[in-house]
Amino acid sequence: MKKVIRYLQDQALEASQQKYSGAAYLSPTTREPQQRVKHHSPSYYKEQHTSHHQSRSAHPSLAAHSFPAHTAAGTGPPRSSRQGSPHIADKIHRDITRHQYALDNILQSYELYVPELDHSHLADPSGKKYWIVYVHGGYFRDPTVTSSSFYPALDHLVSEKANGRHYHHNPFKHDEHVPAVAPYIAGYVSLNYRLSPHPDKAPQDPSKTPAYELRNAKWPDHVHDVLTAIAHLQNKYGFGDQYLLVGHSVGATMAVLSTIAAHRSFSKGNPADLPKIEPPMAVLGVSGIYDFPLLHESFADYIGMTRNAIPDEADDVLASPARYDAKDYVDAWAATGKKKRVLVIAHSKDDGWVDWKQVEAMQKVFAGSGSVIDCEVSELKGQHNDIWEKGAELARAIAQAVHIMRGLEGDGQ
Repeated sequence: MKKVIRYLQDQALEASQQKYSGAAYLSPTTREPQQRVKHHSPSYYKEQHTSHHQSRSAHPSLAAHSFPAHTAAGTGPPRSSRQGSPHIADKIHRDITRHQYALDNILQSYELYVPELDHSHLADPSGKKYWIVYVHGGYFRDPTVTSSSFYPALDHLVSEKANGRHYHHNPFKHDEHVPAVAPYIAGYVSLNYRLSPHPDKAPQDPSKTPAYELRNAKWPDHVHDVLTAIAHLQNKYGFGDQYLLVGHSVGATMAVLSTIAAHRSFSKGNPADLPKIEPPMAVLGVSGIYDFPLLHESFADYIGMTRNAIPDEADDVLASPARYDAKDYVDAWAATGKKKRVLVIAHSKDDGWVDWKQVEAMQKVFAGSGSVIDCEVSELKGQHNDIWEKGAELARAIAQAVHIMRGLEGDGQ
């Protein structure tokens, strides 16, 4: 009976994904272009999927939560009549695939782009490649901000124009150009996670909406999903700590928290253990929120938005990366002491939605600690959503962080 129920659940989820047009459903036309998610040829993912399926017996829970790109759950609908898009080149867009990392909700998914091997990937004599994993913002609730919000930055990072740039640069001096990072990147992943309600912009009727389509997440569901997705990716692709974890706004909140998740639950009312991951070499927080009580002091209107996602006020501190001390991060993130880690905080003084006090609060955690964790600040230009909507500043911050991350292992130029 359990097998029958599970089969029906799987079929229902696949039907839901087809009904809501795959990635197009996750990118409403009011904010993002209609999407078409197409799979690679079967041989392209042969190695990845073979190793993944061989691991099913060792990690059955993680393996069961993945849809291969060639299944119905991994493909999207035909593209709409709008053939072009200023957000991402067709050449890149058609090679993006979407996958589920869990089956409880349609938003427990990620989009994957693995670059074709070309001459630029041979520029690194060590052959060392890193992954970039992106976590979107939207204050835990905005259904128009999803994994596709990474598209503009991805276009800047992997376009032919960007790949042609090979020059030395100062990572902390503002430069409109995006330094080339393609030679050092094995894959790009943009995560979705369960969202909290947004009754004003996108109301849902629970009596008419299937459970796996509901946006009713409550903290720490959001960070639980982010950790589940990373664990799934590490199991499937085996990249260990060789990745840059990037987050925008509350995505930055969760990216930083992920580094200490092994020792924390982030909620008094829900103290259950969170999924275990191998923390990244580097974290890039972009336009991030690091201290919710401090944010509420600056912008009282945010209190209601926070309470929508984090109902228990006592969890505001637990969900704030800046409320932990350096020792918490050293013990959980750099426990072995063999490798340095780095947190790059990228923020604009013209952000408009999240003030510079958030940057200062996070800096203070590591100030004068002399720890194995470096904390660097990079100033961006533009308003909060411009950073990802236009893509150039987000891409530039990522390129800078990759440069710094490579330097941790003596590979920086």
